[in-house]
Amino acid sequence: MTNYLRVDHANRKLIMDKTFAKKSSIVGTQEYSKLQECHRDFPEYSIVTRHIKKNPQKESYKGLTYEYMEDYIMTHEPQDIVMKVLNEFAELRLIASCHSKAFRYPIIKKWFLEKYPEIVAFGMQSLQESKIVNLSFEATEEKAAS
Repeated sequence: MTNYLRVDHANRKLIMDKTFAKKSSIVGTQEYSKLQECHRDFPEYSIVTRHIKKNPQKESYKGLTYEYMEDYIMTHEPQDIVMKVLNEFAELRLIASCHSKAFRYPIIKKWFLEKYPEIVAFGMQSLQESKIVNLSFEATEEKAAS
């Protein structure tokens, strides 16, 4: 990925990415010179840094590595089928290795989470219980106040 400064004529903006913005703050760099040049060419345009919109609803599994998946399979499957599941896991990893890196992990993660839904549901029960307790506590407070 390259750093960039983009001219948006429709919205009258000079848009730069975060890395370009950081480098352009150092006098003497190529980015600084490029920003100054563009600002001279378009003095009425505002200069903005582009920010990537993040999805707050996205579920992230930071510790869900291949090693963790393998350990989980070995400890949570019955002994008679653990080798069958490990072979299936190894086969998926082998098949995924011929695809681009962007597709490898997500496909294996999806298979793992479908096979072990308790990983997805971890903590959800206690979250639901805390909401129920909180709601009943609020109802008790309202009754006491009236």
